[in-house]
Amino acid sequence: MRRPNGILRKVSGIVLVATLLGARPSTAVELEFVALSPADQWDTRTYQAIWDEFGARIVAAFESVTCLPFTELEISAIVANDVSHSGGPEHPMQLRATYGRAVKQGTLVHELGHRHLWQLAQRLDGIDGHMTLFLVLDRVWAQVWGEDFAAQRIKTESAWDASYDYAEAWQWARGLGATERTRLWNELLVANGFSGRCTDSSARQAATR
Repeated sequence: MRRPNGILRKVSGIVLVATLLGARPSTAVELEFVALSPADQWDTRTYQAIWDEFGARIVAAFESVTCLPFTELEISAIVANDVSHSGGPEHPMQLRATYGRAVKQGTLVHELGHRHLWQLAQRLDGIDGHMTLFLVLDRVWAQVWGEDFAAQRIKTESAWDASYDYAEAWQWARGLGATERTRLWNELLVANGFSGRCTDSSARQAATR
């Protein structure tokens, strides 16, 4: 990946943080946050602080919930006063600068989740990319910041005014029982050549709460 010029700050000590917090990511994942303009520097530092504090837990939670290893070890994210998106294999994420801290946390994990699931090239019929992500996203939020945080982020995303119907996708995911979530996730893993034995029930136990 071509590294953008400008304000780049590599995360250090992730392995040590993981050890201290009891998280066990398969390997360190580095995020570099880049301010699009001088006006975005404060928000860029906020995103960086979130990753410095919680990055190891986020990686560990994704790997635990999805039963998939992280395949990207270095990721760049542009912080700008614009719509957030996950970017592409050769392109950085973009994260909205103007969100409050809690929404920044949720959005960072949301967009990172899309990138983490790129390794699942085959998708289930009738289940789009956001629906696929929502099978696991709230469980990652809950593992890192608790059930109340996850519930609030679902409420916030469901209220987004966008061309995509986030409320409907979240309603679908939350309407599934824990057993059905696990079944669909394992079916998806098998379709992509992974073991279909992702049975950590705690990962999806709040599916209907």
